[in-house]
Parts: sequence; structure tokens; C-alpha cells
Amino acid sequence: MNKDEILRKAQSKKSNTPDEMELQVVHKGGSIALFAVVVVCFIFMLIKMAVKQPWCDVYSLLFISMGVQHLYKGIKLHQKHELVLGVFFTILAVVMVIAYCWDIMG
Repeated sequence: MNKDEILRKAQSKKSNTPDEMELQVVHKGGSIALFAVVVVCFIFMLIKMAVKQPWCDVYSLLFISMGVQHLYKGIKLHQKHELVLGVFFTILAVVMVIAYCWDIMG
């Protein structure tokens, strides 16, 4: 195998898989997006509490997004603590949905 063949193989692999910087940017973007969701949920919760509306729906969205993120990470990386966090946040989301339904129905 000559230099040109090795170079072609290396370049073809590189174009199909993201490099370390791309992965880091995607991860950082996801973290920033989740933080923005937390801030917006907190603002909506305060507004809903001020006008005497149920606020559990907002937090159910937050907790389900966190739960799914941790479950996915736990499954893909085989990390038990991520699975535990994922199950915890998912259960919390279900509790918030039930509390919201309970609150609006009477």
C-alpha cells in the first residue's frame, strides 16, 4: 500500500465521522440549550404562579427532556448512574403531568 492509498483511506474515514471539535461543539450546544430551557421554564413558572395558573406542565417538559437525555446517555455509554438519573427525571415528569391534570380538572 502506497502513501496515496493510505491518505485516501484516512480522508474518506474523516469525512464520514465527526471530529473531536465537532463533537465538543454539539455537546456544548446541547448543554447551553438545556440551560436556556431551564431559565425559560423558571420564568414561565413564576408568571403562571403570579396569575394563579397551574405550573406543573412547564416542569414536566423540562424533566422529560432531561430524563430522555440521561436515558440515552446511560444506554449508549452503559453508565448506571445516567440510567438512574434518566429514570428519576422521567418519573418526575410523569408526576408533574399527573399533578397538572389533577390541578386543571378540579
